[in-house]
Amino acid sequence: MKSELTAKHLSNPRVVFIDDEEWLHQFLEPMIRNYFKEVTLLKFRNRNEAWQELVRVDPDLLITDLRNDNVPTLPGSTKEDLGMSGFDLLRLLAAKQVKYPVLVISGCLSISGMEGLAKKCAGPNLNVSYLTKPLTTDLLYQGLLKCLGPSPHSNFTA
Repeated sequence: MKSELTAKHLSNPRVVFIDDEEWLHQFLEPMIRNYFKEVTLLKFRNRNEAWQELVRVDPDLLITDLRNDNVPTLPGSTKEDLGMSGFDLLRLLAAKQVKYPVLVISGCLSISGMEGLAKKCAGPNLNVSYLTKPLTTDLLYQGLLKCLGPSPHSNFTA
């Protein structure tokens, strides 16, 4: 279900994207900008920094993964650099009772596995959709369509 905020701002949505993998930022950003010709895209490498933005302003869409970021994976990174897990973030969003959709992308779990774990963290009221890796343009566009509805600028049809 789309929130009223999403319906009002579809032509220029505010999207927050959180992932610590730079290649995924480089892969997703052009696709998101192609789907929405005008988009405010806020990118974060860790959820602690993103949380500050999410508390300040509700976006139209949050895209994140579920991987546990408490285990440093990047050269030179520490636990303090990475912060909370995706599951922790879902718990915080549910406690805040956010109305915007969350699109979860994961390569570690199946859709049913993600749904089961996420529902335990987020409860029934958080609007969460799921995509699995390997991620394709079509899968991403289907996820965006499900979360935000059709873009007035995109030729994509499901």
